[in-house]
Amino acid sequence: MKAFRSSRSGSVTVSALEFIVVPAVLFFAWVYIDYISTTHPFILNKGRYWDLGFFMFMISSILFYLSRVAKGAPLPKLRTIAAIEAIREGVGRAVEIRKPVHFSFGSTGVTLTGTYTGETLAGLGVLGYTAGLCAELGARFIFHMPAVPAAIPLLQGTVLEAYAKEGKLEEFDQKRDLRYYGGGMMVYCAAMASSFMTEGVAMKIMMGSQPTCIYVALEAARLQGAIVIGGTSRWTAMYSFVLTCDYLFIGEEVFAAGAKVTGNPFMISSLASEELGKYFAEALLFIGALLMLVGFEFIKFLKN
Repeated sequence: MKAFRSSRSGSVTVSALEFIVVPAVLFFAWVYIDYISTTHPFILNKGRYWDLGFFMFMISSILFYLSRVAKGAPLPKLRTIAAIEAIREGVGRAVEIRKPVHFSFGSTGVTLTGTYTGETLAGLGVLGYTAGLCAELGARFIFHMPAVPAAIPLLQGTVLEAYAKEGKLEEFDQKRDLRYYGGGMMVYCAAMASSFMTEGVAMKIMMGSQPTCIYVALEAARLQGAIVIGGTSRWTAMYSFVLTCDYLFIGEEVFAAGAKVTGNPFMISSLASEELGKYFAEALLFIGALLMLVGFEFIKFLKN
C-alpha cells in the first residue's frame, strides 16, 4: 500500500497500512493478554489490560495526526501563551535600555537521554526563537551554557543558526556571550548573578529540568529589574519559578512553547495526541463517577 510522503520533511512518516495494522495488532494482543490472565493468573494481572486499551487509544491518535502531517492536512492550532508574547516584549525592552537578554537552562537543565529529553527539545526551540529575535532587533544575547559538555555543540549551533537566519552571524561574539562555568549549581548561579550586576539584564529566561536552587539566579535577575520568564515540567522545582517569574511556562506549556515558536508539525502532533489522551481519561472519570452514583461498582469493573 502506498505510503504518504510529507512535503515538509521529505521522508515517509506513516503508511495507511500501518495506520490499520498497528491498532489491530494491539487489539489482538489485548485479547491474548485477557486469555493469559484468565488461564495463568500468576503471569499477568487481568485488571491491567485496561492499561493496554488506553495505550492502544494513544497509539491510534498519534498515528492519526502523523498521517495528517504526511498528507499536509491542517493540524490543531495552539493557543497563545502569554510568556511567548512577553519574550518579544522583553527583547524590545533590551534594545531600548541597552541591556542584554540572558538565557539559560541551568547547570544541569539539559538532558540528551532519559525522561526530560522532550523538555530539552522544546527548550531548544525557545532558545532559537529568542536568539533570532535578538539578532533581528539588535539586542545583545548572552547564553549561560549548562555543565553538560556533550550538549554544547547542539546549543551553540542553535544560537548560531538563529543569527545566521537573520544574516547577522558576524555580529554575535561567541567568545564573549557563550559562557561555560563548569560543574556545580551554586557556582553557576553565582556566575550568572555576577553577570547581571556587572553587565545588566533586561530579560532573563530560564527553562529546563531544573533543581530547586535555581531560585537564586531568578531572584538575582528580578532584583536587577529584569523581566523574568521561565518554566519547567519538573513539578518539584516549579515553585521557584512561581515565586520569581513575571511570566510562566507551567508544566506542559514548556512543550507547547517549543511547538508554538518552531511550528514543527511533529511536535504539534504529539501535543494534539496527548490532548486526546486527556479527553479519554476525563471521559472515563466522568462516566465512572455517574455509574458510581447509581450504585455500579465501576472501579471493581475496571479491576476485573
